[in-house]
Amino acid sequence: MHATLDDLPHEILLLIIAYALSFGSVPSNILCVNHQFHNAGVEWLYRNLYFRSPEQLRLFAQMGENAGVVLRSVTVDLTGKFTRSDIWQHLREALCRYRDRTEKLGQGQKQIPLEVLCLRLHSYSRDTSHHVFEEALSVANPRVFRWTGPDPDHHFSTAVRAFSKSALCRIFGTWSNIQDITVTNITFSVDSDNSVMPLLPEIPGLRTLYVGQATFLSAGSVAAVFCVNRMASLERVRLVDTYCESIWGSRIRRSDIEKAVQIIMFPQDVVQYEGVLSRIRKILTCEKKTERIIGGDRVEGSVFLV
Repeated sequence: MHATLDDLPHEILLLIIAYALSFGSVPSNILCVNHQFHNAGVEWLYRNLYFRSPEQLRLFAQMGENAGVVLRSVTVDLTGKFTRSDIWQHLREALCRYRDRTEKLGQGQKQIPLEVLCLRLHSYSRDTSHHVFEEALSVANPRVFRWTGPDPDHHFSTAVRAFSKSALCRIFGTWSNIQDITVTNITFSVDSDNSVMPLLPEIPGLRTLYVGQATFLSAGSVAAVFCVNRMASLERVRLVDTYCESIWGSRIRRSDIEKAVQIIMFPQDVVQYEGVLSRIRKILTCEKKTERIIGGDRVEGSVFLV
């Protein structure tokens, strides 16, 4: 008996299609194999929305179809492209149209539950569409959120500005499903009044936090996550190439976090202070990843900064 393409299990077929659509030189070719490939490919595309240009996002926002499938992930990847300020407006319109369509089908929710929401783009300090940015992300309710810079890892650039960080914290507080947060290429506020404000709001379900290539990150704000917020579900915190000032200053080490905890808690509550220190040593790591050729805080040997 000869096996045919029709005999492929649907799960394997989707893996083949996902690979071809993600990495093929002409991704749409895979949809032309036969009706089976076309139908499965359309299902995968609408279940995992991937936008590589502002124009794609704008056109999808105007169309607003969902092909009758449940949305699983949304990725906006503008690597190598200029990020226009209207990108947030298009993203908001696209997500709102999808949400409104599910409401008409009797499946409506105030937020769209997603497995993954991924951004790979720049924000700008002079961008005046802050409220649209918040509105756009607040329509979603992802389990995993990633915002990384569009530049190569060895290019230390800033993609997430301080205003975006403040807005993100407010948005995180509205996401009931969030468990995993990754934010890189970010600069924090240099306002000393916020130096001991928790880095994140209370997020009961958060399990992992990754902050990478960050500048002006206060050790006190990280310490306050453990001292002020409890977040019992938190299992892992990684600070990778994070600096207390500019990239020409010192990387944050775990001992910096521990000293900040001492300032916040000791000697008012010695027992709780010891418990917080123990938890930090168990789940938090400070790491170095990208080393500059000359100057700056150079680390030899271990990647872990204690």
